[in-house]
Amino acid sequence: MIKTMHLKAALLLTTSTLLMQGCVTTHQDKTHSHSIVTLHDYTLYDANNKQQIDIKKLGSHLNNADVIFVGEYHTHSASHRLQADLLPLIYQQNPNLILSFEQFTRDKQDVLEQYINNEIGEQTLIKQANAWDNYQSDYRPLVEFAKQYKLTTVAANTPLSIVRCVARKGPEYINTFDKQHQNWVAKDITTSSQAYQDKFIEAMSHHGPKADKKSGPVKLSNSFYAQLARDNTMAESIYNALKSNPASRVIHFNGAFHSNYHLGTVDALKRLDPKLNIAVVSPQFLDDAIDWSTGDFIYTIKALPERYIKKENLNKAIKEMMKKRKETQCEL
Repeated sequence: MIKTMHLKAALLLTTSTLLMQGCVTTHQDKTHSHSIVTLHDYTLYDANNKQQIDIKKLGSHLNNADVIFVGEYHTHSASHRLQADLLPLIYQQNPNLILSFEQFTRDKQDVLEQYINNEIGEQTLIKQANAWDNYQSDYRPLVEFAKQYKLTTVAANTPLSIVRCVARKGPEYINTFDKQHQNWVAKDITTSSQAYQDKFIEAMSHHGPKADKKSGPVKLSNSFYAQLARDNTMAESIYNALKSNPASRVIHFNGAFHSNYHLGTVDALKRLDPKLNIAVVSPQFLDDAIDWSTGDFIYTIKALPERYIKKENLNKAIKEMMKKRKETQCEL
């Protein structure tokens, strides 16, 4: 029983990492460019012809996109360097640009707007908007660009408290929310493509035992709806922003799993407006074979340091995670 609990905990910890960073293939391929030396470096490819391109060429290729999804590995320096390099190029094409963020939630939209309008300082933004721990190192350049040029910014995600409630009580629980809280999450958090559900289940079982036919789908159900609470809310937020600003285009920043294979948030946005021209930029690690289907454009980067080498350190992290999960409640 204890062994099973540890195994499930390890699976949860690994899955959390996978969904934050995105799934990648694991076959080795040494044909990548040798120009990647540091964790800040990236190499760009056009997935259509599998040819290497530079950042200016990428910007040119994205000229006709209504919505650009830039997938990231949240703590990877190269992902954030690419975003900072690409943003001015997209702005030069059309200054009617909207920046949309997974990293900010709908309940903090007013705070984000106050900062863009120079009504509050950065520390107030960080505290009141619950900015991510790596905000100053990774997302500050994007927000500062929006502030400098007075761009519309969208706090696109749903709050973690709602995600937690959906994961524990199911998607129908949002019907018990008052109107204000219901506005913090998409109207529909149960619709998705079968392809995305398959990808989610694959990620959940990637480093653990395969879920059996009896228990797997039931156990994954609320976890999947919690994932959709994020995906569908971000898609709805982008859709609403475009409706309010019809002459604009959107660049959206999210973890790669949310946009890889044109699934997740991309898939949800297509259901809301099938006419949108959507482009996806996806990261992959340098030593993995490139999966050209993950995005319209691929950027390869060095692998992140291994999270744990010693088993006792992994076990300690699992124990701390389990304790923290038990302490958190479904509260808004």
